[in-house]
Amino acid sequence: MFFGPDTSRFTSLITHELQRRPLGSGARILDIGCGGGAGGIVAAMTCSSHDLLLADINPRALDFARGNARLNGLPDSRCSLSDLFTATGDGFDLIVANPPYLVDSARRAYRHGGGALGTELAERIAVEGLSRLAPGGRLVLYTGVPIQDGDDPFFAAVEPALKSAGAGIDYRELDPDVFGEELELPAYAGTDRIAAVALIATGG
Repeated sequence: MFFGPDTSRFTSLITHELQRRPLGSGARILDIGCGGGAGGIVAAMTCSSHDLLLADINPRALDFARGNARLNGLPDSRCSLSDLFTATGDGFDLIVANPPYLVDSARRAYRHGGGALGTELAERIAVEGLSRLAPGGRLVLYTGVPIQDGDDPFFAAVEPALKSAGAGIDYRELDPDVFGEELELPAYAGTDRIAAVALIATGG
């Protein structure tokens, strides 16, 4: 579980998206890999929804998320011990996610994104999340991407699947350079920079 600048950028992204395209008060919201629950809580508060599911593989994170939801006036929020979408169900109007995205040699769960470049979790959420949306539902994903020779391996991996599913795609860079100190590690050989990005995918 992690709170820091990424949390601030993530919650700001959610707030901006829901102000731009509001959801109704009955919206079903899922925060996948919720950690302390910041993303889901902000989403629920922004659209005045009390139908919030906070899901994480870490039971201790769910304890914090449950407490944070209660402190923010969302005592009816539900928590699910789930490895990504294995125990979440579907039919969500909004899914928010801020998965780990670094390459961590110790494989610490709050940092390690999986795969050779740390993008595996984000890729799975982007692709698998579409099938968990209600018609017209949205996935709001914040993550970090290692840019190599100007190429974005995360978007290259998920774009074909999103287009094949007929999803609407809004993809943009939020910060060109985060965690620059990581570039000194062998795992990031050949990486120019790590960019913070936003993917908003809308289901058909």
